[in-house]
Amino acid sequence: MKKVLLTLLSIILLNTSYAQNAKSYYDDGMKQAYAGKLEEAIILLNKSLDLDKSDFVVWYNRGIMKSFLYNYEGAIKDYEESLILNSNNKQAYLSRGTAKKNLTDYLGAIADYDLALKIDSNYAEAYYNRGLVNEMLDKTDLASADYRKALIKGAKDAQRKVDDIGKPKPSNYFSILTLNKTAEDKKYGYSEKDPIKVGNGPSGGPGNQRAYLNLLRDAQGKPVTYNRVGSCCAYKSKYGLMGTALLDKYEITFRNDKNVEEKVIVFISMYDYEDLKIINGFKTIAK
Repeated sequence: MKKVLLTLLSIILLNTSYAQNAKSYYDDGMKQAYAGKLEEAIILLNKSLDLDKSDFVVWYNRGIMKSFLYNYEGAIKDYEESLILNSNNKQAYLSRGTAKKNLTDYLGAIADYDLALKIDSNYAEAYYNRGLVNEMLDKTDLASADYRKALIKGAKDAQRKVDDIGKPKPSNYFSILTLNKTAEDKKYGYSEKDPIKVGNGPSGGPGNQRAYLNLLRDAQGKPVTYNRVGSCCAYKSKYGLMGTALLDKYEITFRNDKNVEEKVIVFISMYDYEDLKIINGFKTIAK
């Protein structure tokens, strides 16, 4: 009997050790995340999950980190694992919806925001984000109702949307939902003389820049990562400050047709809009 008890005790201690190691990896991973070292953080959370897959928070936070790295497909899988463990995690529905939006699954995004609101009818962020998608889809009445709900529930940022929704849009306003053709000019986007002009949209000019870049896929069919590295190249624009606008420079990291990592610089204007094209060397989301 004593031997059995000792064996059981050793198993309990072993399991406790595993759990403690899993927590240590998670804590260290979160420290790396807060320091902005997301790839290092994910490695540590991987180790945590290797030891203990039962904590929905670890799955959720790894999904958030993947989203910040534009790995939306991977993030969605983590959010789904989190929801299996805790189906009342409204943040996971919200985050999964946003990841789906970035993958152009707009109806899927709305469905996830609906699920978040089913859990918490006072969830201001869900109303606001659902409003953004409805506005992108030109469903103005629905978007207006969502923004008003978000404002009532405490989202102060929604006031501007409530004020602006339904007003006539300027010629540089455009919702970027898909990309359909590749540029014939190989310098398109790679030269400051022929920049990508994304204009303004439901999430503002920077939101349109992200929307365009999120639609790009490399030769492997994988999402690219990108980072704004500065601005340059003043030019005349009626939408710029005092008639002058700047281009934003983005560094895109991707894998070429030989699966070798490369980096390129592209030039994007968020002030003016022109018919968008896929820059040479890239694809877009397969339909």
